[in-house]
Amino acid sequence: MKKLMQLLIIIFCILLTGCSSIKKLKEENTLLKSEIQKRDSIKNTVINQSIDDKLITPIVQSQTGNLVFDSMVNAKVDEILSKLNTSKNSGDNNYKLIYDKLKKQLEFYVQIAQTQNENTAVKNEKVKTIIQVKKIPVVVEKPHSKLEKFLMGLGILAILYIGFKIIALIKKKISIWT
Repeated sequence: MKKLMQLLIIIFCILLTGCSSIKKLKEENTLLKSEIQKRDSIKNTVINQSIDDKLITPIVQSQTGNLVFDSMVNAKVDEILSKLNTSKNSGDNNYKLIYDKLKKQLEFYVQIAQTQNENTAVKNEKVKTIIQVKKIPVVVEKPHSKLEKFLMGLGILAILYIGFKIIALIKKKISIWT
């Protein structure tokens, strides 16, 4: 009886471990690409200072010797130039044009903010490309063939048969003792 039990245990272990339980691995090649870039560049910055300027131009009065004609011409020039009064503002930039009747002069004021220019020049540029081939293991799961399925079914039937025989044997032993 002991030998029968040992034989059944050995057959049971063989059936459990023999049904394609080891996973198959396959190696796949993978390309890894990396780029290294090195640049030497020069940055040049030019800063122009702000400008504050004024221009004053005296307006010459008419002097033809005819007082009536001179006064009419001077009055008309004053009227035309007084219409030129204007000013504009934009951020830190502005200008103003004024005609001063009392001083008989045209005044122009301007303010321009500082400017900045930047130039960047690339002197030397190196690009290095590195390509590596790396093998990565991949688990391959293939479907079972008809023969494997048949053997698995046969193994399950054998286990069920042996199980029923053991149960029947145990019942028989128990009934003898009782």
